[in-house]
Amino acid sequence: MQRVLFPLLMIGLTFLPACEPSETAKKTDDTSIESRVIDPVTITKTAYKGEADTKTQPTVDDEKANAAIAESQTTASKSASIKPAYRKAHEDLDATLWMQTSAEYYATCRQAYRLAEKQLATAIDTPTWSADLVQQAELSGHQSDKNDLPTAVILDIDETVLDNSPYQARRIREDGSFTPETWKTWVEEATASPVPGVKEFLQVAKDSGVEVFFVTNRENAVEHATRRNLEELGLIEPDAVDRILSKRERDEWTSDKTTRRAHIAKRYRILLLIGDDLNDFVSIGEKPSSQARHDLAVEHADMWGTQWIQLPNANYGGWERSVYDWDDSAEDTVKLKKKYGALQAE
Repeated sequence: MQRVLFPLLMIGLTFLPACEPSETAKKTDDTSIESRVIDPVTITKTAYKGEADTKTQPTVDDEKANAAIAESQTTASKSASIKPAYRKAHEDLDATLWMQTSAEYYATCRQAYRLAEKQLATAIDTPTWSADLVQQAELSGHQSDKNDLPTAVILDIDETVLDNSPYQARRIREDGSFTPETWKTWVEEATASPVPGVKEFLQVAKDSGVEVFFVTNRENAVEHATRRNLEELGLIEPDAVDRILSKRERDEWTSDKTTRRAHIAKRYRILLLIGDDLNDFVSIGEKPSSQARHDLAVEHADMWGTQWIQLPNANYGGWERSVYDWDDSAEDTVKLKKKYGALQAE
């Protein structure tokens, strides 16, 4: 008789409906970690002959396991109540790491210069094409003396042709910021590497018979070191033509590059402007706000990716200086306060 009842009992248990957890059970997760320490393992024996349910005593291994669980959960509870320590980090750390280590930086630069190569071919074959806004207006007026000019491209140097991220890395490791003295030391080392894609582009320009000029806001006093760096990389050939136009090389050559572009435009039809800062393409005026710079970029939306090729630079530039109102002499705390204030969290 017992052999018959046991299978029937097991079949009945199999078909018992699943029950939703009680409200008390649902609230278990809200209790403290300590209250959720597992009780010693219990085994319920079903009395087939009418005996009452009994609990077995926990073994030594059971007690050790539960003690370890209780200790780990108590430690986790204490850790959860401790706030993480303040993490001091240089504000240029991520930007510099991105430039030095990311595949995306390489891809972005290579993409920009590949676009420049394609646009160069179109520009050469279009007599009214110019990347300089003033010259563009003249060419659209069908002035034949301008249409027949030999062709040239203008590139910025820093973060457009030469990668200065090692200088930034040094400042980060020393917990410092830009200074004219440390920058001059870096430039005179003449060890900057080329930005991805620039070598290939310059070769295409050379093969196409297009002259190359570098308009830089490096001081004229370090032009010799800049030239040496470019020559050692094979990016410029030593010849009689001055292809590097530095700041203050002439009295009228200020940080605004308009006068230097105009100087080149007198003798060449400017096909492309390539740079990493808005000032490399158009006159930005006197200390414009971030919004004014943005509006200027939008105003010339049709130029981007056609006559103007933009390279990435999240480390420094007019975008940063406009945030702290172009006050380079301000204390770091003042600059940081203005940067935080410029963040848009909504």
